[in-house]
Amino acid sequence: MKSQIVIFEGNMKDGLFSRAKRFYPEEYTEEDIYEIYKKDRIKLGKKYGFSGLKMFQVRQKMEDNDSYPDDKTVILDETYMQKEDYFTETIKADILIISNKYPKVAVVHNMADCPILIAEDRRKGVTALAHCGMYHINRGLPKAIIKSLIDNCGSAPEDIYLYIGSHIWKESYIYDKYPPKATNKEIWENAIEKIGNDYHIDLLQAIKNQLKEYNLAEIKVSDINTYTDPDYASHSKEKKDPNKKGQNIVGFYYK
Repeated sequence: MKSQIVIFEGNMKDGLFSRAKRFYPEEYTEEDIYEIYKKDRIKLGKKYGFSGLKMFQVRQKMEDNDSYPDDKTVILDETYMQKEDYFTETIKADILIISNKYPKVAVVHNMADCPILIAEDRRKGVTALAHCGMYHINRGLPKAIIKSLIDNCGSAPEDIYLYIGSHIWKESYIYDKYPPKATNKEIWENAIEKIGNDYHIDLLQAIKNQLKEYNLAEIKVSDINTYTDPDYASHSKEKKDPNKKGQNIVGFYYK
């Protein structure tokens, strides 16, 4: 089956793509930051063929708290599309799903080293997206993305095509101790290797470990390492190279 979506990635050449105040001059207000982000979104939309004002992103929790249940899924429809700028819609969740009934409406998430997962059910015409940092991978979010399509849309795993976006690779992702967020031993099996005194973290392997039970149609992985690619922001590389500051943005829309 042919894909119905366009997947895109914006990097430092396209904009900053972050709300974090540390990336801006100290005197900048939240309104200033919003306007800069808005201009970058509009420019990105023109580049890839959609309106930068018709773009959704969740407010995802980055640690355990009660802001929403783990793996919360929101299915986008007209009720979320009442504002001039969809990006101002506050959606607290892990996973966003949209259907082919809403062409040219983009679903995105910003990132620096951790991958965005995009799961497209080409038969049902629905697609899910989630940002998967180490904390989210550890609690099983990659598996939950597939399950969200099965439970909410009646998807069959063999109809789902998964894209794993650009991220930091094992040879670049190094801790000087065992990463404290990697508590799920089954998920991190063969995904953390001690070399000398350092621990190398393989996010891709940890994602694939929890998808073994699903016979997906395809798993496609970006060939970009955010740490080494000069065009991509990287929080890990930024510690050594301030030119790598900021965030990238990854998403899709229906044609």
